[in-house]
Amino acid sequence: MSGTPAKRKRLSKPKRQKVKQGHKLVWLTLVIILVPVLVIGYVLLTSAKESDQPVEGNRFGPNDLNPKIQETQLNSIQNELMQIGGMETATIDLKSATLRVHLNMVDSADQNTLEAAAHQAYNIINEYLPIETYFTNSAEGKNYDLEIDSYNYIVDDNHPVDNWRFVKVSKSGAGDQVTDIITQPRNADLAEAVKNQDIQTPGTGDPAAPAEGETEDTTGDEYVDQEYVEGYYQ
Repeated sequence: MSGTPAKRKRLSKPKRQKVKQGHKLVWLTLVIILVPVLVIGYVLLTSAKESDQPVEGNRFGPNDLNPKIQETQLNSIQNELMQIGGMETATIDLKSATLRVHLNMVDSADQNTLEAAAHQAYNIINEYLPIETYFTNSAEGKNYDLEIDSYNYIVDDNHPVDNWRFVKVSKSGAGDQVTDIITQPRNADLAEAVKNQDIQTPGTGDPAAPAEGETEDTTGDEYVDQEYVEGYYQ
């Protein structure tokens, strides 16, 4: 048997193990999730830090309010206003591009005195701040507004509303000078009718009888609607 050739063992090559792709998918998924989370977190964090700060804006352009009103000019106007006859106190403030002047006159000042003081203050302002330059809009930009209040007192327990008088002179950048008597109605007849509750509804014919809730007006063929009057004053 020695002549029988020995069988050779065939060596098997080791199989290549496939590299698993699972860990790559995990990392890709984490990146996809983390990116928007980080962006949103950053936005929320920056918003929280700035939440205690007011939002600042400016409604005026670079060519508006030119020239600008200076503090020295306001001080000079303040001194001049105190020289107006019958003046108790005069205050000035400049806010939101509006120059407001408050003239507190003596309690006995009548309407003519208040009007004269308001117009005198207007002229004083015009000397230091020319109206055409500071309170009139131009083709280049907007300018300031002007309001002048003149009154004899503030209504309280010791100062009745019956004798209260209030005059206002105003000039907007886009308009003309306007004088308003705040304590005097523009339509005296309407104010008197409201005060006396003498409001009538015009009749459309000769009704046979007043409708429910109405009383006949003996001065003509019209009727006073009491429910309308009561609702008007509420």
